[in-house]
Amino acid sequence: MRTYPTPTRPPRRLLERLDQHFAVAGGLRRRLNQVFPTHWSQLIAGITTASLVVLILTGGYLALFFDPSMASVRYDGPFDNLRGVDMTRAYASVLHITFEARGGLLIRQIHSWAASLFLASLMVNLCVMFFTGGFRRPRRLLWTVTVLLLIVGIFVAFTGVLLAGDMLSDTSLRMISGYVLSVPVVGTWLHWTVFGGEFPGTGVIPRLYVVHLVLTGIRTA
Repeated sequence: MRTYPTPTRPPRRLLERLDQHFAVAGGLRRRLNQVFPTHWSQLIAGITTASLVVLILTGGYLALFFDPSMASVRYDGPFDNLRGVDMTRAYASVLHITFEARGGLLIRQIHSWAASLFLASLMVNLCVMFFTGGFRRPRRLLWTVTVLLLIVGIFVAFTGVLLAGDMLSDTSLRMISGYVLSVPVVGTWLHWTVFGGEFPGTGVIPRLYVVHLVLTGIRTA
């Protein structure tokens, strides 16, 4: 009967001496626990971070083609149903991203799904923190930062939806215009400040684009 040599074991004593001098086991264990969490709730933070990274990358790609202008142009792109129709440059750039830019429609969908996943993971994280008492000391600061991050994320998503200049965006903007005009005393002044004139105005999409970028920077920071 053939016998096979048994594999040699690593020099355990040497490894123990190295760990005593350099203390590598503790740091390595913490790193492994970050990559492979020991509890399912710790995965939520990883999902939030991953979706935020995807949002930044896809948003940067979309910003290369998006034109935040409300100037009127006549569409002459590949989409036959809208060819020859007057529209804003913002909506024309959205159509260019969707039908002409390489992978544009896929990037738009990934950006939209990543935004939804980011907000959903934040909500789940807040629920876990609430039911585990994470809003108490000494984790109250983390709870406050997460709540503020959720609020900023909602505004970022909302302003991002309003940038497209399509029917959904215009309907939402019309509702906002009515809400602003209903404010007593200063409603008309606020409306002219936000929209730059009567609805739809000429400056609301460029201003929303700036707000979207600023809020994105705050959320990333």
